[in-house]
Amino acid sequence: MSSATYPRLPSKLILTSTKAYFSPSRTVKYLTSILDQHNGILPLLEAHRSEIQFGLIPDFLTIYPCAQILAAKYPAPPSDPNPALQGSRTTSLSNDINPSSWPIYLGAQTAYASSTYGAFTGEIVPPALKELGCSIVELNHAERRRLLGETDESSAARAAAVCALGMIPLVCIGELERPNLQGPMSLAVGVAVGQLKTQIETLLKAVPKDAPVIFAYEPVWAIGAAQPAGVDYVGPVVEAIREVARTAVRDRSGEVKVVYGGSAGPGLWSGKTNGANGLGKWVDGLFLGRFAHEISGIKGVVEEVADSLGKS
Repeated sequence: MSSATYPRLPSKLILTSTKAYFSPSRTVKYLTSILDQHNGILPLLEAHRSEIQFGLIPDFLTIYPCAQILAAKYPAPPSDPNPALQGSRTTSLSNDINPSSWPIYLGAQTAYASSTYGAFTGEIVPPALKELGCSIVELNHAERRRLLGETDESSAARAAAVCALGMIPLVCIGELERPNLQGPMSLAVGVAVGQLKTQIETLLKAVPKDAPVIFAYEPVWAIGAAQPAGVDYVGPVVEAIREVARTAVRDRSGEVKVVYGGSAGPGLWSGKTNGANGLGKWVDGLFLGRFAHEISGIKGVVEEVADSLGKS
């Protein structure tokens, strides 16, 4: 059991990472557009705040300006209730930031495996992310595994450091090879889960039992593809992921969410692009990539998710 307090997780999550595609100026403009009432995204999020949460995961250089924008638009309440003292109160960045008042999550694309500051040249430590108002930290992405040699064990260590400070790990998991869908679906699902099981168990055994965890299921073969993996395949894999997570650690109380992220975009949740066979009935949300690079893509997904609330 940890002593940390974690952000609340709603029933539905819509997350997006800009990877390293955006310049700092584009990221700032992007966030400003998301928060612009006239673009129609924020009113929907505010109307369904207890049920839907959007999360932006920019590159490290722009976490700070994004935090400044959010803190200015949604300021923290005064820490001292005495009006006579407020004018002379010494402020700091952490005093001005109150992520619980923000309409979206701010996240980071990875973090170093230390819950303290130290001699870790070039690394981004979780306490720095915490001070900037980050609520979620993406870990274990297939690109970092391929390019930087990250492993199940190193990602689990990072997750433990993130959880120690009350942030939520967003852990990418996925099988490497495209399944053979010509045979029995149960066989294809079993092969995928066989690859995912170790990733899930290693992660959950490393974090506190009460820590919430978000798994972003991204079949590696579907990342960047023109089309996402089929709903009839993804749905059963997600159910199997939930079962592995349920039995991985005895007496675990922390909530586990599963979102889908392999080439996810507008139409996937509702099934508008797939004969009404939507993925929304299987997952807790979507982890958007390039399809969210334009504001219209985010708005389309938020509208689909909001429209699905209360439907069976």
